[in-house]
Parts: sequence; C-alpha cells; structure tokens
Amino acid sequence: MESEGRELAAARVGQTGPLRIVIDARKLGDGGIGVYIDNLVRGLLEVGAGAITLVGSPLDRERVEYANDVKWILDSTPSYSLNEMFFLGRRLRLSHFDLFHAPHYTLPLGISIPTIVTVHDLIHVECPERFYYPWVARRLIRSAVKRAQAVISVSQHTRRAVLDLCGVEESKVVYVPNGVPSFLRDVATAPALGRRYGELAPFFLSIFSTIKPHKGLHDLLEAYTLYRASNTWSEVGARCPRLVLAGYGTEEILNSSGLLSTISQTEGVHIAGPVSREELSTLYRKASALVVPSLLEGFCLPALEAQACGLPVVCRPVPALQELVTDSDVMAADGSVGALAAAMVQGMVRSTSGARSLPLKHLELYSCTRTAKQVLDVYRRVIHPTRSL
Repeated sequence: MESEGRELAAARVGQTGPLRIVIDARKLGDGGIGVYIDNLVRGLLEVGAGAITLVGSPLDRERVEYANDVKWILDSTPSYSLNEMFFLGRRLRLSHFDLFHAPHYTLPLGISIPTIVTVHDLIHVECPERFYYPWVARRLIRSAVKRAQAVISVSQHTRRAVLDLCGVEESKVVYVPNGVPSFLRDVATAPALGRRYGELAPFFLSIFSTIKPHKGLHDLLEAYTLYRASNTWSEVGARCPRLVLAGYGTEEILNSSGLLSTISQTEGVHIAGPVSREELSTLYRKASALVVPSLLEGFCLPALEAQACGLPVVCRPVPALQELVTDSDVMAADGSVGALAAAMVQGMVRSTSGARSLPLKHLELYSCTRTAKQVLDVYRRVIHPTRSL
C-alpha cells in the first residue's frame, strides 16, 4: 500500500514542477524544532517550492503571519504520543499530496506517500533526563530513519551519529543546516527597546529554549560567579557585566524554586524571559557576547543569530558548535566550568577591543533561502529516486 502510493506520487510530479508538500507543524512555538519549522516554511514560500500544507492546531495557525499563504490540516494530536504514532498518519488522508515532511524523529506510522524526516540531535540517547529515554528514542529514531525515503540532519555531527546508530547507507542521510532568519537584519531597533536593554549594558546574553540539563544553565551560573569574583572585568570597564537570560525556556525557571533561589543569590543576573523578534534583535545588538553553556547540541541557532548581529559567541567545545564558530568567537579550552569562565573573560575582551564585524561568507552558508533550496532538492530527489541523494 505505501509503496503503491509513492509510485503514484512519483508518476504525478514533473521533474521541475511544483510539489504538493505536507509539513507536520504541530511543534510550532516549541523550542528549536518550532523555530526550524517556522524558518523552513518561510524559506520554502520564498523560493516558490509549491503548494504547502501544514498540519497543526488552530493556535498554530494563529501564531504565524503566513497562515493565509499555506493550507492547513487542523489536528492537535500531542507530540510523542501513541495517538501520533499509530493513528495520525492514517487519519490525515494524504493520498493527493506528493510528500510528507516530519520535522523531528517521531514519524507516524501508516503514511502512504513519500516521507522525509529531520533528526536534529540524539540528546534523548546521549543525555537522557529519564532512564528509559534511550531505550525508547533509539527505537523511534531507527524506525523513522528506516521508513523515510530521506533523512535530513542539521549538523554534520548529528549526521554521523544517525549513521552510527541506524546503520543505513550514507546517501540516505543528508546534511542541511538550519537557516538564520532574515528578521535579524531587517528589523530596526526600536528606540524604547534600545533604551530598556541599553540600561543593562554591559551584559552577557544567554538564550534558552529549555533548561534541560544538557543546556548547562547551572554551569553558566557557576561560571558567571567565577567571572565576577575574578575582577578581570575591571580591566575593560568600570562596571561588571550582567548576565541576561532570555527565551521561552526561562519560563521554566519560575516553576523551579531551587533555580529561583540560586539565581536570587547570584548577583548580576537578569531574567528577560520570552522575548519578541524585535526584542531578540535588540538584545543581540546591545549585548557584549552571547554565552552558550550547552554540554550537547544538535545545532545552535542562537549562535548564528548572534553572528548575524556581529556579536561574539562564547561556547564550550561541543561538536555541533565547533562547526559554527568563526575566528571572531571564543571556544572554551574544555568542558569545565572554569574553562567557560575563562572564555567569558576572552569574550568580553574581544567585544570591547574593536568594532563588530559580520562574517558574511560564513552566514551565506546558513541563509533561510539557501536552506530551503537544499531541502527542496531533497524533496525532488525523493519524488524522483533516480536522482541520487
């Protein structure tokens, strides 16, 4: 049944004609995957990829300004649920579409048209919060990779990890990075926002989509405390830089009495919370450096966003981040808290030593338009298997 549907799809679509694409958008607004979906759809619309249909809830449709530029299949099935895995694919009625793109590794069963799955990372395997996560995640990832016609990974590190875990042919897993959103270049800094965050300056900025252990929030607080105590900041300014925490993940801090207590006892920390696009753009421009304390990443979109604003990135030697940093950034000598604090010292020196510069050639590799074209090429090759991946 599934193979027949894929053959019919391939027979319908011309080599260069528009595609009828279905993208699972139920995780819009949910951390990095939500941003990935948003940027991908924007890019596909920009390059004229074809007719795009999104699977999502009424709330998902309300939260995006391009809602009228796409079609919708309204479905509020929770992610990582049995309903999603066993019933969603059969319920969607996809026979008149050309392909289905699952933006994370839970690819529903029963989809009768060609499928593409994006695997962002193997964090549930490599850095699990629950003892049973690796057992479940390995099976879900292997199942998705085996059943999909193509797999997209957002970093070379993730691509190698998927190949090692699943043992599939290398040609099946394609590296296509995330794209840096154009709003960072297009949005003008609002005067009121500039004044608000200018009053905090100088400050380190750290963006959190979640505060799960691998994001390193506790280590960041320890490193910042060491930075303040070292008094090295006095060599570049009269005021010790603050630490500003922003992003949807910071909402979780409010629900953690332990974290609130730790932060309240850490001098100089400011919680900006979830921020709008305009606020995010302003924060990047007003900050002295972006600090990424993560112990593990599948990609790191904030690093690219910071680079697009000329902001130095301070990070640990995490493989996915090693793919993104430039000579303008600072990577810690190792994964220790002390090394992260030392890297923050270097980052502040670098920030105050000269004018900000944009690594334009580097950023060109990660434009949403370029990413969308690469994904579209994967789509076409799936529809026409004779064109090798």
